[in-house]
Amino acid sequence: MARPRPMSPRCPRCNAPITLVSGQVLYTCGYCDASIDTQGEKAPLPHYEPAVTGSNQNVAFLVAGIGVSLFIAGAAVFLSFGPDEGPIPGPLPTTPGPVPSPVVVAPPPAVVAQKSKFQWDSSGLPMVVDLNGDGTDDIVGRIRRHVPNTGGTDIRTKAAAFDGKSLELLWEVGLEGELSELHSTVLFAHQGGRVVMSTPDAVMLLEPATGKPLGKVALSDKPKRLCVPEGDTESVWVEVSDERHLLLNTATTAARPAIQPPPSCVVRKWNMREDCYITVARKSPVPCVSARHLPAVPGFRAENVYKWQGLEVVTGERNPGSRMPMAAVFEPGAKAPLWVDGVGDMDPKNVKESVVDTVSFSEDALFLVYGLKQGGEQLVRRDLRTGSVGWDVPVPNSASGSRTSEIKQHGGRVYVPHWVWLDVFDAKTGNLVGTLGAW
Repeated sequence: MARPRPMSPRCPRCNAPITLVSGQVLYTCGYCDASIDTQGEKAPLPHYEPAVTGSNQNVAFLVAGIGVSLFIAGAAVFLSFGPDEGPIPGPLPTTPGPVPSPVVVAPPPAVVAQKSKFQWDSSGLPMVVDLNGDGTDDIVGRIRRHVPNTGGTDIRTKAAAFDGKSLELLWEVGLEGELSELHSTVLFAHQGGRVVMSTPDAVMLLEPATGKPLGKVALSDKPKRLCVPEGDTESVWVEVSDERHLLLNTATTAARPAIQPPPSCVVRKWNMREDCYITVARKSPVPCVSARHLPAVPGFRAENVYKWQGLEVVTGERNPGSRMPMAAVFEPGAKAPLWVDGVGDMDPKNVKESVVDTVSFSEDALFLVYGLKQGGEQLVRRDLRTGSVGWDVPVPNSASGSRTSEIKQHGGRVYVPHWVWLDVFDAKTGNLVGTLGAW
């Protein structure tokens, strides 16, 4: 099957989509800041600029050497004058020349700038919910701040909320405990008009708009999960490590023992014979099973099967041949897939060999993250039933730090946490809405 191609033009450096404007030739990529000269072409073709080597590199060194020599010569002339002397003024040049730029001394970093810098804690997906009632989902999660002290730097973990429109900080709450514990025990839920947050030894209620504490209930052990029962408007079920689970009422802050979870909070137990590897199954809320019963497809080896919208969404690899990541979609019981193709809209020679397991879904689309051989990752949207590529864009800063392990599609956006950043994309266009966190 021929690979469906996107209709949008692409950045020559990073393959991100750009929007052409009638009569405009020069553009700046919103993802990698590359300067693009379309020269009248409607769709620039992707390419990768080679590093400066050989004769080009020698030219660069020669130009740099000439610049250094001129600087030394100028300094010698300046120092030849006495402390009270200066160069003898001469006549103004008859032809205009470049005016030297004044020397600008950068001001010292402001205290406000230091306080505003933070890192996103990528070990968990954000909770996305409208906190301030403006109609746009806001973002709640864990962040880290590096606070200077006399001996170096302290790392402070906090719970924080950000406005969904501006991505500005709404509030933050300090967290006490070891970093290793906070990563797995600080969980969030939204119920009864309140934010529910667990800590290593308690569960708290917070005011959504301000983060102000409204109540606290001690736990007998570390929390493992918060679950909002389906059809309930006040309760949150708190799963505790020692199995002394609680049902918390968010209206009264009262908690009672609830050993058995509500029906909608029951988690299907992992089955080694039927399910995907447990590390893969935990990455997605969509059930993932092994591909033992799928019909064979020439050139494709199926690995993971996700049950979604009455379809079987499959990730796997090319076989025989190098392990190029591929995807396919089947209707249950069908002998042939609706479509099968490489995961992204990229030259297979540039794609890292793997089986993609970082996926998310909307009603009509599949979102996947895949890696490139030269570093970095791509986020791609494909139509569930046709396989057509809606967009395929780079994940900013993904060549640094750890790879993306989970993504989340919600409310028309795709949330991609990785290393110290949380990138927010528009699910329809692939445009980068913004990034939370900084290195």
